[in-house]
Amino acid sequence: SFTSWFLDAFNYAIQTRMTILNLSIGGPDYHDHPFLDKVWEMSANNIIVVSAIGNDGPLWGTLNNPADNADVIGVGGIDYAGKMASFSSRGMTTWEFPSGYGRVKPDIVAYGKDVPGASIQGGCRSLSGTSVASPVVAGAGGLLAS
Repeated sequence: SFTSWFLDAFNYAIQTRMTILNLSIGGPDYHDHPFLDKVWEMSANNIIVVSAIGNDGPLWGTLNNPADNADVIGVGGIDYAGKMASFSSRGMTTWEFPSGYGRVKPDIVAYGKDVPGASIQGGCRSLSGTSVASPVVAGAGGLLAS
């Protein structure tokens, strides 16, 4: 598990009083309590946490952790026609259940399909996924916060 790496990074974010943090990661592990507790701790320390919602769409109920948390801005992907990308996860959070109502996610969308990006071999390549969309939202949030 890479949880300890994330916990170290999250502690660094808290200690340096970061304003915004992007997570281009996600997964179905809702029981990684140390990870989740630290995400909530970042939120309690006024760090805006932005996370990719996942690439398990198009069905509802495909949200990934941590973007399914109420304290995290979950980012989905759209194509250049402005439509939800077929791969982009979506659905209702289950954190408030059974006594709550759930929240529809993603919270926001950005271009996530066929986005030009750097290639390790030089030049450019086409990238797709909510992990491509999430840093755009975090960057815009950083500009707004500055």
